[in-house]
Amino acid sequence: MPAPLAKLLIVDDETAQMTALCKTLQLEGYETAGFSSAGEALNTLRAQSFDLVLTDMMMPEMDGITLLRNAFEIDPNLAGIVMTGHGTIGTAVEALKAGALDYILKPFKLSAVLPVLHRALGVRQLRMENIQLRGAVSIYELSMAIAFAFDRETVLQKVMDAALQQDPTADVSILLPSEDGKELQVALARGRNAEHARAKRLPIDHNLLEWIKFSGALISNPAELLEIQSTFARALHDVTRGVSVPMLTGGKLVGILNFDPGPHQRVTTGQLKALNIVAGTAASALEGTSLLEQVRAAEQRYRRLAENAPDIVFRYELSPQRRFAYVSPMIAEVTGYSPEEHYADPDIAFQILHPDDHHLLQKLVRGDVRKGGTVTMKWVHKQGNIIWIEQRSVVVRDPNGKVIAIEGIARDISERRQLEEQLRHSQKMDAIGRLTAGVAHDFNNLLTVINGYSDLSLREIPPGSPVRRKIDEVKKAGDQAAALTRQLLAFGRKQVSQPKLVDVNAAVNSNLGILRRVIGEDIQLVTVLDPDLRPVKCDEGQIEQVLLNLAVNSRDAMSRGGKLTIQTANDSDHVILSVSDTGCGMDASTQLRVFEPFFTTKESGRGTGLGLSIISGIVKQNGGRIELDSKPGEGTTFRIYLPGAETAQPNAAARPMTEARTGSETILVVEDDGAVRDFVSTILQDAGYRVVTARHGHQALEIFEQQKNPFGLVVTDLVMPHMSGPDLVEKLRSLNAGVRVLYTSGYADDAVARHGDLDPEVPFIRKPFSSESLLQKVREALDAPVVC
Repeated sequence: MPAPLAKLLIVDDETAQMTALCKTLQLEGYETAGFSSAGEALNTLRAQSFDLVLTDMMMPEMDGITLLRNAFEIDPNLAGIVMTGHGTIGTAVEALKAGALDYILKPFKLSAVLPVLHRALGVRQLRMENIQLRGAVSIYELSMAIAFAFDRETVLQKVMDAALQQDPTADVSILLPSEDGKELQVALARGRNAEHARAKRLPIDHNLLEWIKFSGALISNPAELLEIQSTFARALHDVTRGVSVPMLTGGKLVGILNFDPGPHQRVTTGQLKALNIVAGTAASALEGTSLLEQVRAAEQRYRRLAENAPDIVFRYELSPQRRFAYVSPMIAEVTGYSPEEHYADPDIAFQILHPDDHHLLQKLVRGDVRKGGTVTMKWVHKQGNIIWIEQRSVVVRDPNGKVIAIEGIARDISERRQLEEQLRHSQKMDAIGRLTAGVAHDFNNLLTVINGYSDLSLREIPPGSPVRRKIDEVKKAGDQAAALTRQLLAFGRKQVSQPKLVDVNAAVNSNLGILRRVIGEDIQLVTVLDPDLRPVKCDEGQIEQVLLNLAVNSRDAMSRGGKLTIQTANDSDHVILSVSDTGCGMDASTQLRVFEPFFTTKESGRGTGLGLSIISGIVKQNGGRIELDSKPGEGTTFRIYLPGAETAQPNAAARPMTEARTGSETILVVEDDGAVRDFVSTILQDAGYRVVTARHGHQALEIFEQQKNPFGLVVTDLVMPHMSGPDLVEKLRSLNAGVRVLYTSGYADDAVARHGDLDPEVPFIRKPFSSESLLQKVREALDAPVVC
């Protein structure tokens, strides 16, 4: 039976749903434990190990966020996912702050749950690998410390002392290989025959030694077990019961430990085990110290190492007086203060250390830390900038336990801290993007119905009717909601993109009217457009979003009026779109955070903090970059660089707008959302079309195969469960290569994104859409040539 993919803890107060989810995931290869009580789940977590906890957000005993916090206290390496049927942006952000890796909206299908589990378990695996890596680094550092502390003679003496602890009257000798590796010679001997043993040199290929080397076994009573040559028989004639223990490391013989308790004595089983441990420890120690025969030369090597190391090596003495006994030259590169300045000023350590971290040094000086350890702290460079330091220190004490010195290694980790922060920010952006895009997709389906039926109602209500004003307000609110969802989709980079050649000057001019309404009459709008501007390849709607968001940002920065300048220019391989204002400007710290999601300097209720982060996402999506110039009181300029296009797109001539919006063709509508499906059917039927509907791709295939008269057009959603729009169209065209298609969607998920952006020639309409735009797109798709 194969091992389970992972062990999951599932918590949901709806017992039936929890049980069903457990069984379903078990069929997918997971081991599950389900609980309807949060308290029982936490008790089980204390007793067992799990890889991931999947919890409902709203539960009577304890909400999902509280459960996650308690679970992470029990097992910090646990992965967490929350489920809820009441998802909002606020709850999503709160769940992420609590440590959740992802967020699932109820009701959900297995196809939506499995990718989320896979991603979360992948993040947990990376965490565990990181922990193992840190453990390996710690072991390495400990081994280095041992290597610095011991030499071969010390190791041999300690091995001898350990062996004699088993029997102080025993004969003990340690044999080590000669420099040429051809024989073994006695390096140290104690006991009755010590002087005799020191003169012995034994060939490495002798049968007894070969047996010891290759078997790795304990050899007892060797005179009886092996045929001994006469030259060794004299040395062993008094041995009644003895052992020779090989010192092996990595299969290599580094020595032999001989132990003879004397005539007519026996070696006990306990002594055999102890000697085996001593030999194993000695083998590792001797292998590590074999290059330290000359202590003075080794000390010079390590001094040269310290002098040239990329880290700072130091010894700071506290008694009899405070002073730097040694600090490596790297201190000058990291802090700007030379070693000589450290030797001259004993208090320079407190001057360099950031005031927030003085307590860390005080603990070492007072002896509050028993041995030392590794800490992260901030230093202040001679020029005033902050440096992040990882310092590993050892506290040196006198015989009375008083701290007399601090020795250690300090490493500049400023760049690493910056990279870690960038990684955390990237992970946070990715998680928030997925959540916001998913919510916006659902909104778009709702808004398609709300705005669509509002349009239909407005056509049927006479202009003077009091009801018309109310419907107008509904439509206006729907349009505002649609604009917000477009921003959310752009922020999550999930919006369907149809890149084509765009004239940025034309995009600016076509939006001047709305820009003037947005900024108000007290702000002057000026355009400086390069008449020879190259086109760019992007989605024209994204250019509109960039202009509107920057205009709103500039308007809020000019509360007392001012001037907004929009400028275009060519620059090498790029086209520059600049937006400048004469507003309040920004300081350096604000500029560092200005593109972060939800960061805003505006008062509550005046901004979401998404505008500039959305612009950043759009620009990156199109292969561009943003430059920002700003000073407090001197205004702000955003320069957006987009790759320029040199040649016209083949067959890109714009088709004239189709006047007729009615027809009699048969249209297959494939849409998994029932309300959207009914709305589209109503619009098309009112326009004279014959409409057949399908809830999903498989049903559409069945209808298509059974239909006697061919469909004039297939209107399908891009994203559907089980079968995406492009997959459906591929199967339909295997039945009828000439079928025409119109795609609809609020966003493209990963399944569609793998195919890349939609070709500009493929008919597509973005949700939410009005009845007029739908009919226009349908007529264009019916009249256009088939695009495969």
